[in-house]
Parts: sequence; C-alpha cells; structure tokens
Amino acid sequence: MLRFMETTRSVDPKVTESFLMTQDGVLDASVWFDHGKLRAHVTLEATAECDPKKLSELCAVTVGRDHTPSEFVVIDASNRVA
Repeated sequence: MLRFMETTRSVDPKVTESFLMTQDGVLDASVWFDHGKLRAHVTLEATAECDPKKLSELCAVTVGRDHTPSEFVVIDASNRVA
C-alpha cells in the first residue's frame, strides 16, 4: 500500500491529461490512479488517427514513462471503443 502512495505522490495525472489534450483529434482526456496504476480515458474525433498504442508511445517520449498510463480506453466521437 505504501508503495502505491509513493508512486501517486511523484506522478501528477494532470500532467498527462494536459499533454493528451494537446494532441490532434483529442476531444477529452481523463487520467487517474487505480490500484497504483495510471489509467486514461480519451475521447477522439471520429476522424482522428490516434490509437491507444500511439498515445502510449507519445506519452512515454514526451512526458516520460512514469506519466504514461498503463491502460488507455479510447472512444471516438461516434462512440466506438478502440
């Protein structure tokens, strides 16, 4: 339990949310901790060319591995889950 708390103190989900919101086609992004793991929910425009793998790679390169969610749930504006 203490290890999870240490992780959550050093990583701010808002950093990841802010980064995701700057990506082309991203309409909304929510990032949170769940049992010590960073998770994300991202809503994309129907024509967006992003997918969970690409978003994960972009996060890792730009904001770092610690700020990269271990899981992405991505839906497009037409409500299809990727």
